[in-house]
Amino acid sequence: MTLMVALVAIVPLVRAVSVGITSAEAVALLTAPTAQNVTTLATAGFWAFSLLLGRVRGPALRPPFLTHALASSKLPRAVSFRGPLLTSGATAVALTTMVGGLISASLVSATRSTPSDALIFVLASICVGFISAIAWLVGQAMPRTAAVLAPTVFALGVIASAIPALQPFTPWGWVGLAHPVASATGSLTPLLALTAVAVAVAPALMNRITLTQLTSQALRWESATSYAAGLELAAATSVYQSAPTVGRHLCAVRPALRRPFTFLLRDAVGAARTPIRLVAAILALVASATLLMLSLSAESPNWALGAVAGVILFAGLGPLTDGIRHAASVASDLPLYGISDEQLLAHHVLFPALTTITMLVLTTVICSLLTGHAIPGVLGSLTLGILAIAARIGSALKGPLPPALLTPIPTPLGDLGAVVRLTWALDGLLLTALAGASAVLTFQSPLLLASVGSALTGLTIHRWRHRV
Repeated sequence: MTLMVALVAIVPLVRAVSVGITSAEAVALLTAPTAQNVTTLATAGFWAFSLLLGRVRGPALRPPFLTHALASSKLPRAVSFRGPLLTSGATAVALTTMVGGLISASLVSATRSTPSDALIFVLASICVGFISAIAWLVGQAMPRTAAVLAPTVFALGVIASAIPALQPFTPWGWVGLAHPVASATGSLTPLLALTAVAVAVAPALMNRITLTQLTSQALRWESATSYAAGLELAAATSVYQSAPTVGRHLCAVRPALRRPFTFLLRDAVGAARTPIRLVAAILALVASATLLMLSLSAESPNWALGAVAGVILFAGLGPLTDGIRHAASVASDLPLYGISDEQLLAHHVLFPALTTITMLVLTTVICSLLTGHAIPGVLGSLTLGILAIAARIGSALKGPLPPALLTPIPTPLGDLGAVVRLTWALDGLLLTALAGASAVLTFQSPLLLASVGSALTGLTIHRWRHRV
């Protein structure tokens, strides 16, 4: 069975990645003058992400029962939780090594780099993996410090990527200088020294983790994985949703206002009570519009960037659509507010719609001043924003997995029932990605965008009419 999965799924994927990264376009991108700066920024971003990830799910984690039994014993954390840490660290190292190896192999095959420079970059990628694993552990052992350190690391990475003269003095800059086209072999020595220091402090960091932290993360992870196994992805992500602690003194409901403004204010105040989620949502909207403009500014429209923009937009709408999920959850019961279900949903759509349209149009206009394509960008971003909100409504109305999808689907390649169930679980994300790719090709193939919009709208209406 393992061999069949590898032959059917993994081997074609690896081949597709290898063919794509050795193409002329990929080689031109990897040898661009900004490749070194992008590597610097990507390294800082990955380390900042590792710090934040450790705050919610650290690398030294076991199931709840084993966590309580081992953490409450006299064994040091460095001994009792060493196995999970080594497994998680090996995963991080393998990921960065694979990325570095693919980039190096691509440049060597295109004769744009020497094998020695490529080997140095692979070694630097291995160091990045080790440091990322320790940063992950820092987030678990010192969550408050990681919350401050993560944005600091990313901000310094942005500065170092914008000012190349600072790269020799920063760890992420050392990785950028090790890029195969940079030919800066001296940057590997301090990177190796930093890796050795990071690995040496790992036992002390593990011993700092408290029983409360370990138990809390273990229980959350078990709940999230159980929901994900049942394809209840929304419930799995809600496990890690932070409780609102800011702005509790703000009045969210003002009956004196007209009803639409009452719901608009309620949703806005509710989103502001979790400021980190709100800022992340705004940044996701900005990133989505920026990627959409970049896909239009190329010589030929890049549908892949449009698809990525759709995925980011769908994810960014999550913190803005809490009201939509509430409306969907009570739509099949007796009216709670003296209005119809349709009005309740329409009122809760106001806040995400206004926020999405404002941020997308504003970002698109700013980007158009630099790249042009104002009219296609505005039309594409508006269309994508509306379809993404429709996808969020459809996902909120999805309900539990239909029993009919549990039926096996035998084919010569095996049972495709799992593929169908996974498609059902990710249909909103997949349709929004397809809408993003279609938005880039609006003027070349408007029929494609119309088809995606019709399918998404029809699916949402069907789920609304058959809501449970």
